[in-house]
Amino acid sequence: FPGFDGPIAAMLGTLDGSGNPVPLGWADPITENPSLGSVEVWEIHNFTEDAHPIHIHEVQFQVVDRQPFEGDARGPESWETGFKDTVIAYPEQVTRVRAQFNTPGQFVWHCHIVEHEDNEMMRPYFVGPNPPTP
Repeated sequence: FPGFDGPIAAMLGTLDGSGNPVPLGWADPITENPSLGSVEVWEIHNFTEDAHPIHIHEVQFQVVDRQPFEGDARGPESWETGFKDTVIAYPEQVTRVRAQFNTPGQFVWHCHIVEHEDNEMMRPYFVGPNPPTP
């Protein structure tokens, strides 16, 4: 199709020192490395135009809040109370979740839209010391 560039792949990643997104693929070094037993608040920045159901393996977490890039934070939706393993990250917002990491080893977090997780919207994380290198 002339002029058709195809879909732009959404990727997970991290932020640089200026707060700019740094997309990472599956084979890139592990950037999420909680200590065994630690409680962490993860901030999921959604720079895309789509909502993404983000699933974190091996933990149950609580939704802390969501904050538009240009606005104030608001608490979780009424149906998001209690512990979850998936949260919807809305476009142009930061979604915060709190989890305790009690199981050592390597696991994954990813978008639960199959086409997205199959196209690099999946990242490893490692609980404990000495995460493996790809």
